[in-house]
Amino acid sequence: MKINILIIILAFVSVFANAQSKVDTLTNEKVIKLSKLGLQTSVIISKIQTSYTLFDVSTEALIKLSDNGVSADVINEMMKVDSKAQIAVANQKDMNDPKTMRKTGIYLYDSNDKAKPIKRVNPTVISTNSSGGFGTALAQHYSYGLAKDKLKSNLSGKNSRMQINNNNPVFYFYFENNSNPGGDDWFFATATSPNEFVLVKLDEKKDSREVVVGEANAYGSSSGISNKIKVPFDIEEVTEGIYKVTFTQALMNGEYCFLYASSTPTSYSNNKVFDFGIAGNQ
Repeated sequence: MKINILIIILAFVSVFANAQSKVDTLTNEKVIKLSKLGLQTSVIISKIQTSYTLFDVSTEALIKLSDNGVSADVINEMMKVDSKAQIAVANQKDMNDPKTMRKTGIYLYDSNDKAKPIKRVNPTVISTNSSGGFGTALAQHYSYGLAKDKLKSNLSGKNSRMQINNNNPVFYFYFENNSNPGGDDWFFATATSPNEFVLVKLDEKKDSREVVVGEANAYGSSSGISNKIKVPFDIEEVTEGIYKVTFTQALMNGEYCFLYASSTPTSYSNNKVFDFGIAGNQ
């Protein structure tokens, strides 16, 4: 029975195992190398469309691309991508405006903070283990393995580094359609709205915070966040890729985290959450 529990726990731990995807930035030199390898134009264009890029499309650079055998169609695609990047930068006129697109992620918006009204909610690594100890083991013994052992995700530290003195905070989620995201931002390239996240209130311990992510006994297991600890929130689509998140009811003082609740894509891990604390005047 103990072996079965251990196998189930290890399965949950594997879900949160560390895994990061290296970002491959496509440059002029790399495009030239791909062209010299004899790859078809359509293949190189597809690579451009699905990669992070850093192109030089000055006159001299275009001449060099042509002299090295890069096709006109590929060069045109490079110019299109560079033009889109310049437009995106030009559109970021006011980085204190939450409606301005920025690096993907979750941000706290505080209109009362004139110096820095928008602050990024940084991710925190979590670990998963079982709970119950001797008491649960004893219960399982006398219940022939029917008693359930809770599987919990833990965050180190009693409090999040982000403490909010407001029981009615406002958050903004920024998403980007990107097929090659980095290890810290795949959440916002895979998801399309805050509907794929849940907010939970964490149990505060002496030197950590935790949330139950599943249960297991000798005969089976279940995973997922209980509706009892989910905190409802309202979503408003501000513009494409930007969503405003607010709360109908004021949040109680305590520790919280947003976590990705949909299926984790292959080669990524779901071992991070976006945590914050509420220390307002209720």
